[in-house]
Amino acid sequence: MNYKAQNRPNLPNHLSLRGFRAAGVGLLLSAAAVLADEKPGVQDPAAPAAAAVPAAQEAAAAPALPSAEDVLNQARTRLEGLDSLTCELQQTASMAGIRLVAKGTYTEASGNRVYLAYQIFPMSPMKAADGQAMGLEAPALEFKPEETRGELLQVSDGNVVYTQWKNGESVRVNRRNLRDIQDAAAAVPGYEANSVAMDLGVGGMRSLLSRLQASMTFVPVKQVKAGDRSLLEVAGRWSDRVRKEVFQLPEGTFVDSRPHVPEYVRVYVDQETMLLRRIQFLKHSLDATQKMARPLLTLDLRNLKVNEPVDTALFSYTPPEKTPAEDQTEAVIKAIKASIEPAPAAGAATKPAGQQ
Repeated sequence: MNYKAQNRPNLPNHLSLRGFRAAGVGLLLSAAAVLADEKPGVQDPAAPAAAAVPAAQEAAAAPALPSAEDVLNQARTRLEGLDSLTCELQQTASMAGIRLVAKGTYTEASGNRVYLAYQIFPMSPMKAADGQAMGLEAPALEFKPEETRGELLQVSDGNVVYTQWKNGESVRVNRRNLRDIQDAAAAVPGYEANSVAMDLGVGGMRSLLSRLQASMTFVPVKQVKAGDRSLLEVAGRWSDRVRKEVFQLPEGTFVDSRPHVPEYVRVYVDQETMLLRRIQFLKHSLDATQKMARPLLTLDLRNLKVNEPVDTALFSYTPPEKTPAEDQTEAVIKAIKASIEPAPAAGAATKPAGQQ
């Protein structure tokens, strides 16, 4: 939102995925990952280069399309030029035959101000009809308020980030001081202090795009139709560096055996407005010989409103009475410092505890 354009940040390895979760992408995977070992996926399997769902069909005889890098850069520039962005979010996680959905609202404004409110709904068995419900043309899923099983609230005034989890009667709150973390990060060689907001998930949607650009290898862009809208589909997979350094996969290994870790991403950008419509992570079959993938996590943005007046009170937060906020500022600073320390050499001997 009226931010200076910047180069993609050089992200610390073990923090590189934290921003995805903190920014509202992946909050469901932690819950879904404890369900069970992955069962054979029969719900909407798709080859990585194929359409994820039947609702979006490739447009015929499209003119030359921009590169994936150009599309993502244009989308980031579009976001950086806005004073505010408000939209409805729907996040759907599909794993082990179970679907978990969160719905909410999202607002971001200049100065790293963010408001994210999610309601999390009960897990449900996946059905054949879920494929159509995941189409780009499909309406948002409907739930009754009394079906809510949990709530997530994240508020940043640009100085302090508060995150509140509510599960039944249990409420948990943490706080992180952006300014203190940025000051500490600036003194750490090899770490870009400007990426602190992104790592804490308050860099907005542009931070998601920046993180993807820094982490993925992309294939040529496709044009797809969703109703009367033309969308640009940017598809890619984790780069060799990320697979090795972040996921710590052996050389030449492509599929991660952990059922909650995706291999592919698809980003859908409206060709006319250059605003995000969907970010979808996909999981390759655990049988590496099978060229099949299925949606693992889908983030849909609907009813986007740009440059409309935003009530500044939205970015103020006070913890509930009798629920003190746990300050995680120092823990984040320690994680940043640890992230740039060289890893021990392979096979290096480790001294027993207490031995000098």
